[in-house]
Amino acid sequence: MWSGLSAGSRRARCLVSPAAARQPLRAPCLADSSTGLGSLDSISASPCLLQSRSFHFPRSNWFPWRTRLIHDRQAALRKKRHILPRKTDPEERPIFYQKEDGNGLAFREKDLRIGMKRLLDYARLIRGRQLQDGIDWVESIARMKSEPILKMMQDAMQECSNKYKLDPARLFIFDAQPQRGKFVRELKKHARGNFGIIRRPRNYFMIRVREMPLEEFFHRIYVFNKVPRSMASDMRLALHQNRVSPQMRKEWAPYLSAHTRQRHRMELKWLDSTRQFDYYQARREWMQRYKSNLLRASAEAREARGLTPLPMAE
Repeated sequence: MWSGLSAGSRRARCLVSPAAARQPLRAPCLADSSTGLGSLDSISASPCLLQSRSFHFPRSNWFPWRTRLIHDRQAALRKKRHILPRKTDPEERPIFYQKEDGNGLAFREKDLRIGMKRLLDYARLIRGRQLQDGIDWVESIARMKSEPILKMMQDAMQECSNKYKLDPARLFIFDAQPQRGKFVRELKKHARGNFGIIRRPRNYFMIRVREMPLEEFFHRIYVFNKVPRSMASDMRLALHQNRVSPQMRKEWAPYLSAHTRQRHRMELKWLDSTRQFDYYQARREWMQRYKSNLLRASAEAREARGLTPLPMAE
């Protein structure tokens, strides 16, 4: 992107001291009046060199009251993205569940040689994400010190899937927090017989994982349309490699890409505004298809042996 900028399109900044500002104006970095273009030698010999601007652009006048207005607008946009039932049915299950329902699993890694500031960055990165999404994010950092955290999350995925028989697609990290541990003191030799004491941290990192209920998972994936990146990329890869039928492109349209997800949300908004969208009916049909897809492998194996398929659990 930056290679497309020519040298003539960049602006040169001259840092002038107050004493030099009172002298007559002499600009050695300006273009030659005879040719209209400055020579490369004059530019390279000039004390006014071309300076590239850094990638951080601080926002001026970012007052607390303006920050509150922006946060309120963002919250209103998130609330507008939801589509809730117009009439609450007491016989139907709720949409949202409490995270502290007692069904979460905690995993902790001990004696991490990482400071608290870096562990807080990891916690902010993976908190609220799907477990597989968090693994992909930490793995994409490609840092040597992220290996213990990555291994802990991979072990958590294996344990939840194999030992507790949980659905990997519905495993979400609802809490991630670092915990301060002890310090190990070591001696570091200096010149002339001197030495110093180095304090190396041994901290802890804990994540709490829960299996999202199907009702909340339907609202997050289908209605709110917050699809995990790993799920969407796996769908696109399966279509690209022809591992599924082209019919799945239509069924997976609400999840494939940002464009298809936006079209899906616009269609749901239109159906809801014209009173054609029954939330509970759509949820029942979606959950029925999801359960049948989970049992499809075992059902096909039993049908090949001449056995009746297992009934779906409620």
